[in-house]
Amino acid sequence: LMNAALNLEMVIFDSSAYTRSLLSERLARLADCSLHAHEAWLERPLEKLLAHASVVLLNHHVTDAPPFDFLRQIKRALPHSLVVVICSPGAPRRALEALHSEHPCIDRLFDKPIDLEQLSEFLSERINSLRQQQKLNSEHLNLLRFLPTGALRRIFAQPTPGSAELFDMTVLFTDIRDSTQLIVRESARAYFANLNRVLASQAELIRRYDGMVVKTTGDGLLAVFEGAARCHLALKCASAIQHSDEAKSTPVGIGISDGLVLTGILGTAEHFHFDVIGAHVHLAARLCSKAAAGEILATQDVATKARFDFDSRPVQDEIEVRGFNETVPCIHIKI
Repeated sequence: LMNAALNLEMVIFDSSAYTRSLLSERLARLADCSLHAHEAWLERPLEKLLAHASVVLLNHHVTDAPPFDFLRQIKRALPHSLVVVICSPGAPRRALEALHSEHPCIDRLFDKPIDLEQLSEFLSERINSLRQQQKLNSEHLNLLRFLPTGALRRIFAQPTPGSAELFDMTVLFTDIRDSTQLIVRESARAYFANLNRVLASQAELIRRYDGMVVKTTGDGLLAVFEGAARCHLALKCASAIQHSDEAKSTPVGIGISDGLVLTGILGTAEHFHFDVIGAHVHLAARLCSKAAAGEILATQDVATKARFDFDSRPVQDEIEVRGFNETVPCIHIKI
């Protein structure tokens, strides 16, 4: 996807076949930039024609129709594109300058006769800048995949070690069952590759259901869900994890709890990380440790708030967790 995003596209409009071929031949040498040349821009579906254009080059001839509406349309449709116009000096240039003064829509005007060397140098520099900007945007989007959403962003706005806030959250733990046997049966490298595959699959499902992966926990991970539908989303996510191909080959147990947790930044100025702590984090971890392979253990409170049908049965033994004065009603869930 990143490579596709970095593939820039240039569209040339020139009613003269001769100059169109000269421009196409010269500008086709610009590295990593696909080029499309068209005879005219009138009566064309611009949305499709310019859908992926990063650079639009118009070689305007005095015999052409005025391109004012066309240039305005380009900037409305592609506000971040580079629009370059080649025109005759004198009245045609003054008309285009007046248009740009009233409706900014031209990034650079070149006078005729065109200096192909100068045009190529300018476009090469600007295309490199566009490519660098796209790379930064792509890296930024990739980084956002690891950052929290919603109210949690307040914590990351000023990531100071020791800063923390209380949030109502649904906490989900996963853990691979019989991991010791898997380590003994497989080589360390094979086990690590399999572990990475399983956790990556779980993380993808957690993001799909609007959750956030807080951290990996050896053979599993810890995730949290925010918002009014957090219990519903957490249970749907847990079900998706248990029905995934990865869970069929490498069974996991899942524990879920919901309530007030403390979220914040732990560590020093040199090294810090985001974490969640609290009684409900301990409870979800405890439920995960008690869950059998392929099973989801959740508090009755989570099941009630989730508001959809599933098969369940009460947990027979009492579950005591530090931070709770009484035992917590919990259920086995099969969605």
